[in-house]
Amino acid sequence: MRCLVLAVTVCLAPVGLEAQSDSAQVVGTLGRMLGALYAKDAPALRAEMDSAARMTLLRPAPGGGVRVAVLTAEAFIQAAMSPSGPALDEPIRIKSLTVDGDLATVWAEYQVRIDGAVSHCGHDAFHLVRRNGAWRVLTVADTFRREGCGPVWTTATIDPSRRAPPGNER
Repeated sequence: MRCLVLAVTVCLAPVGLEAQSDSAQVVGTLGRMLGALYAKDAPALRAEMDSAARMTLLRPAPGGGVRVAVLTAEAFIQAAMSPSGPALDEPIRIKSLTVDGDLATVWAEYQVRIDGAVSHCGHDAFHLVRRNGAWRVLTVADTFRREGCGPVWTTATIDPSRRAPPGNER
């Protein structure tokens, strides 16, 4: 956790101390969310999602183009927790993180691994809202590709299968 807080602090050096603390809390929320996905822990995943949360998934459409699927948080949780599906091992590399008041925006590269092999990759755009002092995921939009993902990452900002997610302490 110290290394992660230090990395966020160094990356965000020009911003004030309050924003640095907010940034670390945002990263902690994302870490707990991705850890819950990996563990298939629906209650823990719900705890990190805002009641108004939506997921927007961009996927290749049959015949070309893009298909857009918008899911409520509950529909996403039900799909992700399917007993027949694999655990979602999704490390992310945060490219940018901005906090303004009660809204945080995170742009991150992701890589999904299934049984230790890269399945697909892309970018996640997260919006988080602070309500009653706690950061919760409000929206996630992602891109998707199966090619150009590279080998399995050995480093990531958050890697749910390699260590406990940051920010588990509250």
